[in-house]
Amino acid sequence: MSGNSDVTHRPLINVIATNSRGAMFMYAEDFSGPRNVLQVVTDNATNCKAAGKEVEKVHKQIFWSPCCVHTLNLIFKDLAVDCFWLMDTYRKGKIVVNYFLNHTHALAIFRDNLQLELLKVAKTRFASHYILLKRLWDCRESLATTIRMAKNIDENTRQSGLLVADTIKNEDFWDDVESVLAVTKPIYLMVKFCDGKGSMMGEIYEKMDNMLGEIKDVMMNHCYAEYYPRVEKIILARWEKMTIPLHCLGFALSPRFYDKNYLEEMAAPGGVHRKAPNLDKEVMVGVMESFKRIAESGEEEHLLREQFPTFHMKKGLYALVAAYMDAVTMDAIDWWSSYGSETPKLAVIAKKVLSQPISSSSAERNWSTYSYIHNVKRNRLNSKRADKLVFIHSNIRLQSRFSESYASGAHKKWDVNPESTNLEQSSTRL
Repeated sequence: MSGNSDVTHRPLINVIATNSRGAMFMYAEDFSGPRNVLQVVTDNATNCKAAGKEVEKVHKQIFWSPCCVHTLNLIFKDLAVDCFWLMDTYRKGKIVVNYFLNHTHALAIFRDNLQLELLKVAKTRFASHYILLKRLWDCRESLATTIRMAKNIDENTRQSGLLVADTIKNEDFWDDVESVLAVTKPIYLMVKFCDGKGSMMGEIYEKMDNMLGEIKDVMMNHCYAEYYPRVEKIILARWEKMTIPLHCLGFALSPRFYDKNYLEEMAAPGGVHRKAPNLDKEVMVGVMESFKRIAESGEEEHLLREQFPTFHMKKGLYALVAAYMDAVTMDAIDWWSSYGSETPKLAVIAKKVLSQPISSSSAERNWSTYSYIHNVKRNRLNSKRADKLVFIHSNIRLQSRFSESYASGAHKKWDVNPESTNLEQSSTRL
């Protein structure tokens, strides 16, 4: 529900279908019953959580999931509160950005030296701490040049100019920026991953483990090593609130995580020893809980439990050399479509689970589209007309992304704005 309403003040509900190809806006009347719903994703607000729990009480097969992107953004905020070194660096960087954006002469000199713009990130933007500091780091040389050229104007006439000049000239500040970026980059990459298009349900569990391991690798060889236990505690606390049994099932049904090369030869971040999903107690508890809730009967639940060992022990079709090889290179949903006939019921569940989104980003982008079409000046649009306009506006972009002209040519990636702080559309270098 987007918060928009029709002319009679009735709430408008936007239904979006998501699979491995992307998110597609649908008409409200396309909603076809609770048995076709596996998951409800909302943000982390208390009222949304309460609503999700009520849905789970009524429909046991529906899982409520907090938006992973929102949760990761809360990790940034928790770190800013608990880690003074991060907040102090961010505060100084924000002062520099605000000064330039509020002083036209200094900003004009800066723009003459660099095409990139300084980003004044709104509080509602995800990963704002990383985005602001990363852009500052990219603009470091141009900022120093601007300070030298604007010296007679800014340093001698404004106290704030002196403070900004000292900050830009201070090597310790830039060392802190580099350190903060190194520590928070894995979280930012994780936000980018969760906010992207396609199915990520099978990846989120492993990605979170890798993210924590990467942060550990950075911090344990860094001046911030003593703060790692606190950072780990913050991340794990948020992960416990975010994870649901469906994440475990998606991880356990992803064939590439049973590959011997992945388990034995590819080093895991943080020095953690990898093991197959079926050997992880926490994962298997989530798998069994998911089977219990998804199955429509006790017989179906028993059948799923019987077919799961056939899959992870690689029996029947799963023992084919082609199945081994394709498990690593092929999309998980396509893999199940090719080899899932060995365990047909499990294959149906696998494709359904692995197609699930892990964030509410696609819905929120659709709400933004709705706000362009149904606003104060166009508030007499009836819901049917508004639905049709949103349908066209939202889905024409999705359709265009599968055309040849989108991949190359004069209009390559026409909808990507390199200066956008929208994580999915931003082309910010990582």
